[in-house]
Amino acid sequence: MNINLGEVLAGAWQVAWKHKGLWWAGILVSLLSIVTMPISLAINPVFSSSSGFPSDIGNRLAPILIGNGLIILLSILAIPVTVLGMLVPSLATVRLERGDDNVRFVTLVRAVLPYFWRTLGIFLLVWVGTFVVIMLLVGCVVLLSVVTLGLGALCMFPLFIVFIPLAILLYAMVEQALAAILVDNMGIGNALQRAWELVRKNLVAMAVISILIYLASMVIGMIISIPMMIPFFGMIFNLNTQQPPDMVLFQKLFRSTIVLMLVFSPLYAVLQGFLLAFMQSVWTLTYLRLTRPADNQPVVIEANA
Repeated sequence: MNINLGEVLAGAWQVAWKHKGLWWAGILVSLLSIVTMPISLAINPVFSSSSGFPSDIGNRLAPILIGNGLIILLSILAIPVTVLGMLVPSLATVRLERGDDNVRFVTLVRAVLPYFWRTLGIFLLVWVGTFVVIMLLVGCVVLLSVVTLGLGALCMFPLFIVFIPLAILLYAMVEQALAAILVDNMGIGNALQRAWELVRKNLVAMAVISILIYLASMVIGMIISIPMMIPFFGMIFNLNTQQPPDMVLFQKLFRSTIVLMLVFSPLYAVLQGFLLAFMQSVWTLTYLRLTRPADNQPVVIEANA
């Protein structure tokens, strides 16, 4: 391992904790997912109907289609917003590393715009390509299972286990390509090549960092989910103790769970804001430590607007 992992994590923590304005990047990304929740509830017949089982779903088809269309639109919009959200704390980390304290959120948003399209191109190229490959493999497995009466799926199962470490390294590669674009002003092809070289030469470091970030995300998700799941556990308990189950009570408890999730969503957004700032700072510091001598200050090569 050619990197001091403790120093990188400590540096990223300082960046994320001391500069709380960077949290807005993750907060805005989270808000897009949170906004879809009220839309889903508004078009959900179980939630919107007083009886829980409306008979006029056909009359509500137009609002349901419009609501689903809005959800799809917000999901598409979340992609560029996520890219900007990742670039902002990454650029802030580089500026702080070279002694520049100008890391105001609005200033950073303007500064990352020249890097936006290249970063978005990498995301679409890698993740859409990965999705297509996975869908093709799933299709082959389904076809093979039909032909072999299920035996083909059992034979292909170990292949899907291999995808776990591949996904970890692919995630690290995307993050290092993002840093290459931001720090060294590289194009998409050169950035991916640089990222591949860094991941290949530092497999252990990249895997450890990816796993740590995944665990941090999981812990934060569990912390915020525990209070929200209390009504859900109560709902399951009440349904199991009643014969037959009281579906009206089920609907009330379901609504309580959703409302509690909405109440806790601002806290979730803030935690996600901190986590995104920390994650991107970790990956940016990793790139800088692997590509810059320890005694040299990193320099951002400004992109042409």
